[in-house]
Amino acid sequence: MTLTDLIYVAPILMLAVFGLVVLILGTIADRFPKGRLNHLLPPEYLTLAVMVATTVMAGAALWAGIRFGALPLFELKPSANPLILVDGFAAFFGLIAVIGTLVVAVMSLEYFGDHNTRNRAEYFALLLFATAAILLTAASTDLLMIYLSIEFLSLSSYVLAAYWKNDNRSSEAGIKYFLFGAVSSAVMLYGMSMLYGLTNSTNLGSIASAIGRGEVLSVQAALAAVVMVLAGLGFKLALVPFHLWAPDTYEGAPTPITAWLSVASKAAGLAVATRFLLVAVPMQTGVNWFEIMLVLSAASMTLGNLVAITQKNVKRMLAYSSVAQVGYMMVGVLAAATAHDPRAAVEAGYLAVSASANGAAPNYGLAGLLIYAVSYLFMNLGAFAVVIAVERKSGSSDIEAFSGMMKRAPLLAGSLVVFFLSLAGIPPTAGFLGKFYVFAAAIQTARTDLLVLAIIAVANSVVSVYYYFNVVRLMAMGEAPTKVPVEASKPLMAAVVVMLVLTIGILIAAPPVVELAKAAVL
Repeated sequence: MTLTDLIYVAPILMLAVFGLVVLILGTIADRFPKGRLNHLLPPEYLTLAVMVATTVMAGAALWAGIRFGALPLFELKPSANPLILVDGFAAFFGLIAVIGTLVVAVMSLEYFGDHNTRNRAEYFALLLFATAAILLTAASTDLLMIYLSIEFLSLSSYVLAAYWKNDNRSSEAGIKYFLFGAVSSAVMLYGMSMLYGLTNSTNLGSIASAIGRGEVLSVQAALAAVVMVLAGLGFKLALVPFHLWAPDTYEGAPTPITAWLSVASKAAGLAVATRFLLVAVPMQTGVNWFEIMLVLSAASMTLGNLVAITQKNVKRMLAYSSVAQVGYMMVGVLAAATAHDPRAAVEAGYLAVSASANGAAPNYGLAGLLIYAVSYLFMNLGAFAVVIAVERKSGSSDIEAFSGMMKRAPLLAGSLVVFFLSLAGIPPTAGFLGKFYVFAAAIQTARTDLLVLAIIAVANSVVSVYYYFNVVRLMAMGEAPTKVPVEASKPLMAAVVVMLVLTIGILIAAPPVVELAKAAVL
């Protein structure tokens, strides 16, 4: 491993090391009189400093890799096949994860202002550990590394979801999350063991090579193994029918953690599921998972939107909204699957999309997926930041708590309207840009099944307007339960304003973002 390699994996190492530092400082803080250590080195601000530095390093590494043609940036090869591969795809998702965690850490300052807890260090240490796990997950190219990274992430997430131990809803959220996660993890591990037994390898590229050369005893058995692995990955994504944990966990978990689960944690599942499907079992291998994912994508967006209509709690509504959003994102994965170059999987294990044999333009499914993911990051975190402000003042996240918000907090209410417009995919917002590229990639393939899926996605986007604007209607026309204005702390308001600017600005200044996403995967 060279010095250059260390620079490229520095974000992962920095998160892990400083997670330990924050944890150790928290354990020894009581030994100092009058909380002097926490006053000098408060864990929340130390975490913010680490996250800012990590964001800068991750962004610089991605830019340098693309600018100087150095992708993949890093490759850990203890044997002939890589365990970890930081290519453009992994670096992009890693950047999304660290930005998401940075914003959630800022949002958490508000929560710890209201909850006088002594366990701040453990909370922020777990955030750092979980983010390091996301970066590892996105870069993993071996089944064992994927499993270990996901378990590392899951264990941290279970504790964070149940963090307010004196709150019954938080405890319930953590228990349900853990039980669903344990079952899904077991099923996924069994599927991985089957793939190893069939191909005699845990490396994604080697698995693709073995199946493609017909070295497996049964392609049907390989498909069964893939479905079991997808069950575990579908749990992280909250993809139908593996989404049942999401509404209760989102409602009961601390709201900053709900926001984190909806973006940063989901980014890990999206990255690893995409790499697994396109590298380990590309369509050319004959393992026919494509129709299964078509159905799951359509079911996720349809069920998520229809059930969201009936919700009375904003956090539950956004949980079902996130289920639908994953369905939209999977359209990009399916579009990319029709153009993925299996040679890249066999040779190195990293993602590459090529032009079709007749010289047509490259398929932009993966680039559209990246654009959608970064758009979703801004609009969803912004919506949850407003929910935190309302919940802090009213003590409730029910939709009724938002009544009369236009008069009580016009800036927060107006920002939430923009975030909802973006989640629905209405211009001029980031959500429109993300959906445009994902749906266009599906249409570009000229496949009838993907064209039908794109039509279903557009119809579901129209349906989503109903429940988003039900909240807007209450904010504008509902009777306010109190005349006391809704106020947010300066850090939380800063997070809202920054997410608002990025949600609108990403469409206005789209070319740099689009070119960055294309350069990462094409």
